[in-house]
Amino acid sequence: MKTDHSFEQLNEVIQKYLPESDVGLIDTAYHFAKKAHEHQRRKSNEPYIVHPLEVAYILAELEQDAPTICAGLLHDTLEDCEVKPDDIARLFGSDVLRLVEGVTKLGKIYFDSSEDEQAENVRKMFLAMAQDIRVVIIKLADRLHNMRTLKFLSKERQLSISRETREIFSPLAHRLGMWSLKWELEDYAFYHLQPDDFQQIKQLVSTRREQREQYVNQLIQQLNMVLKPTGIEFRVFGRPKHFYSIYKKLTIQNLAYDELYDTLGIRVLVHSIRECYETLGVIHSEFKPLAGRFKDYIAMPKSNLYQSLHTTVMGPEGKPVEIQIRTHDMHQIAEYGIAAHWRYKEGGTPHYFDANFAWIRQLVESEKEGFRSSDFLQNLKLDLVIDEVFVFTPKGLVQVLPKGSTPLDFAYKIHTEIGHRYIGAKINSQIVSLTTPLQNGDRVEILTQKHPQPKIDWLTVVVTRQAKTKIKQWFKRAHQQEAIQLGKDKIEKSMLLMGWVAKDAWSQLGVDTLLSEFKVSKLDELYMGITHGDLSIKSVEAVLRRLLCPAPTVLRRPKKPVATQSSVTVLGETNIQTGSARCCNPIPGDPIIGYISVGRGVIVHRNDCVSIANLSAADRVRLVEVEWSHQASISRAILMIQAFDRIGILEDIVHAISSSRTNISEIKTKTIKSGGKMRAVVAIDVMDTIHLNRVKESLLQVTDVLSVQRLLK
Repeated sequence: MKTDHSFEQLNEVIQKYLPESDVGLIDTAYHFAKKAHEHQRRKSNEPYIVHPLEVAYILAELEQDAPTICAGLLHDTLEDCEVKPDDIARLFGSDVLRLVEGVTKLGKIYFDSSEDEQAENVRKMFLAMAQDIRVVIIKLADRLHNMRTLKFLSKERQLSISRETREIFSPLAHRLGMWSLKWELEDYAFYHLQPDDFQQIKQLVSTRREQREQYVNQLIQQLNMVLKPTGIEFRVFGRPKHFYSIYKKLTIQNLAYDELYDTLGIRVLVHSIRECYETLGVIHSEFKPLAGRFKDYIAMPKSNLYQSLHTTVMGPEGKPVEIQIRTHDMHQIAEYGIAAHWRYKEGGTPHYFDANFAWIRQLVESEKEGFRSSDFLQNLKLDLVIDEVFVFTPKGLVQVLPKGSTPLDFAYKIHTEIGHRYIGAKINSQIVSLTTPLQNGDRVEILTQKHPQPKIDWLTVVVTRQAKTKIKQWFKRAHQQEAIQLGKDKIEKSMLLMGWVAKDAWSQLGVDTLLSEFKVSKLDELYMGITHGDLSIKSVEAVLRRLLCPAPTVLRRPKKPVATQSSVTVLGETNIQTGSARCCNPIPGDPIIGYISVGRGVIVHRNDCVSIANLSAADRVRLVEVEWSHQASISRAILMIQAFDRIGILEDIVHAISSSRTNISEIKTKTIKSGGKMRAVVAIDVMDTIHLNRVKESLLQVTDVLSVQRLLK
């Protein structure tokens, strides 16, 4: 654990980068806070001023401006002391007051609560971020010192605070590029949440420490010898691996400790981008690079501004080692993220908020319409924990998307209207499907139509929060009636599967009963909730079963089913009675669809069945998804065979069928007077279409057989 720092030590840090006038303002803030907290003590029994002083020291290590450090010193004075906002504004200015009030509001947020409360609290924090990012930088510093002193709280509070640190604050530090805070927050949470795993990793690292340090020192010496003749001014040092990072890689990748490529890490700092690539070339000429282990985050920076070259090479003794090459400025931003980035901007404006962090504002603004708590938390997790791919527009501009994104996500990233008018895409000049995942370096071109026409199924295709939000908004605004009909169809299908016709079900149940169960005012809201994914159809089905059963009409087995319950699944379930349609005689392997017939179960048809094609719009509601299960079953297929009528032809046909181990259940023959031909209609028992095709091939080998055709009736 890091030791407490004195105000003199804080002064030493800030004097290195702040003007004397700012140092004086911070001195005034420290003594103001010390007096305000004079009679207060922490759980550790230390004077309370220790905490704001440590928060200010963390901010000074991040080289934050004077208002931010003053706010760090004063952040608890409004809440815990008899200090008025006017006092802070008069002594330190409106900028400091705004930051203190922002942090005070965040201090009232509790994340360990119900989902709705948690979502609203997180949303308040992101609203504060969108207004001034420094508020959250102070909050992260505050959380870091609290984690360092967590041992003085009760076990229950330790676990609660550690959970919200792992779920909210550590991913937030990662997303803002503040790696130095991220790693420490993760390790403290790891220590409290998984003490046994923490100690195991700590012991594992400790036992190899001396050996690892010797190896790293040996490699640093070699790099110094190789790079010195180039004339490049450089700095080489080892990169410590954090415990939680090691634990995650060992468990997720199921690796032994020695198999981790980046357990041994080296960083090389130079002064320019050109020198980064020159250094990479020199290192690759001396050490063999591992294929597929090079990443160029300089040409394609991460969305949190991170830039560096990563390469894994075979070091001494044949051990893989990761080397990161970056400039000194890149290193500052890599360690401190946005906390370092905004001060590089011209004028050092504290309200800097550029497109690199527009996702924060977009996340908040996208939820203004139709805000739902669970949606916000889901979208937040999507935005905080993100693996990225870098792809190019046709003009060569880089776009960064989450790993697993599709061309449709790319379209919505470019512009909402391009997404709405999407009809196809080319990746690297090749037409691709809607669900094709994008890969690093892909060149993506979106094909559009004249008028917007999104599809509700796109919600199951896209992975980005932005695309999902825009699609939902489209259907809520422009296609409300279609969404209502889709939800209605789903509920009515569920009722049919239970043996109820919708009008009879509503008559017995009463619409108000179901509406009260799901706290909606009208059926249209229920239907739209199902279509948009706000309500699970499974939860609606569960309520219907509880309120409606027993049904007046029980689904029963058809009189002579060919497809049995074990051979077909309905909507992924095997416990629904099924039968085979005689109009098209489907067999395993045929593309199929189900038709709900009240009193007979689900009747399975071929997709191309005429009966299905001729259904009315009202009856099409009864169609459900079905598929063949993996369990073997016998089905009947009917073949019509045409051949020249000669002595022994029927015997040869029967022999060909029997030799393929197929049972003949019925056979009829007819002589065709003109042309000296005969026709045989044979009913056979087959396992599936593969079996059927094998029989057909065997028959076509028979001399004088002209054709073999499957009959659907």
